[in-house]
Amino acid sequence: MQIWCAAARRRFGITDLVISEGNWKAVRQAAALHILFLVEPVISMNCRVVLVRPRDPNNIGAAARAMKNFGFRDLAIVSPHPPVWEEVVSAINAMDLVRSARVFDSLAEAVADRTLVIGTTDPRRLESSHSYLTPRDLSRQLAQSSQPTAIVFGPEKHGLTNDDLSYCHRIMTIPTLPDCPSMNLGQAVAVCCYELAISDREPEQGAAPVDSANSGNVEKALDLALDLLRRSDYIIPDAEPHLAIQLRTSLLRFSMTENEVNRLIGALRKIGSALENK
Repeated sequence: MQIWCAAARRRFGITDLVISEGNWKAVRQAAALHILFLVEPVISMNCRVVLVRPRDPNNIGAAARAMKNFGFRDLAIVSPHPPVWEEVVSAINAMDLVRSARVFDSLAEAVADRTLVIGTTDPRRLESSHSYLTPRDLSRQLAQSSQPTAIVFGPEKHGLTNDDLSYCHRIMTIPTLPDCPSMNLGQAVAVCCYELAISDREPEQGAAPVDSANSGNVEKALDLALDLLRRSDYIIPDAEPHLAIQLRTSLLRFSMTENEVNRLIGALRKIGSALENK
């Protein structure tokens, strides 16, 4: 008996696939995994996974292993806790990712060259009116553009802080059951990488290239704005951290282009120069 796997043919462009009945069980298992080894790593090449203040070296290893399973290579780690995280033993077949991971002192540095930063959080922290993405939503969005992206995961105990989330353009959460909402760090990375890897949408033909401003330039504009507000005595000293979070969140929400941010930076510098010459 011959069985034709129409779904696999459509997904991977296979024109002549014949499967014997004796191998059908194995085929069903492969289909359930979407035959991941044949997936083109289009999205993964532009996507960075950022782990913020991870506490357990083995979670770093599990995250690296999940990344390599699905074709992701760019791992950044922000302020990892001791013990020495380089001594990870759980990154089976993925120690090359651990060794090549870049370490940053701050989240701002880790995402400075990214034009889309996605923060992950526990769904219980989100208000009912808060707009958020799921990993599948993000896969559809990234399939339409190739902009440099970062997916940010928080520390195991408390997740990302409000300050961390202020560096993110959008918030993403993994839909889970209410009686068991939180996930292990490695599991969360695996789910997100899997969803992005199996995205079945091709980039839109003829779409205009994305010219989104990277996070580093948005941060430059924020620093200039805060400096002007300090010099004009607008900021109450103790309130500056909270104001910075609010302004950063607002700037990122505008999704400005590189040209727009450069014009904003130029205008703020001109205002600063005018104040100095008074």
